[in-house]
Amino acid sequence: MQNIVPLVLALVAVGAVLYLSYLFSRYLAVGTAKINKSKYIKIVDRAVLGQDKMLLIVRIGEKNYLISSSAQSIQILTELDHLPAELSRMDNLTESGGFQAALQTLLSKKEKKQD
Repeated sequence: MQNIVPLVLALVAVGAVLYLSYLFSRYLAVGTAKINKSKYIKIVDRAVLGQDKMLLIVRIGEKNYLISSSAQSIQILTELDHLPAELSRMDNLTESGGFQAALQTLLSKKEKKQD
């Protein structure tokens, strides 16, 4: 019986540490979300191309931009005149084929305009 009491106390202590870690991580997540929330700049969608490379569609005010991002630089590739309905409604994005399909649609429309 004497050996069981320290074991139970250790289990309770581990449970308490795990619970406090959970509460602290939720607190940090809420704080980070408040810091990252922007009023005028929204990331509409992103596509990861490599370990540190990605394409982003960013809405700044009323304009949309296609941006490339890597560890060394960030570049605006083009201003997007309009977004397809699939991108405008984030709920339908995964059903419509995702970012890659929407990007192909935008690029093909842009090529048709240039021809």
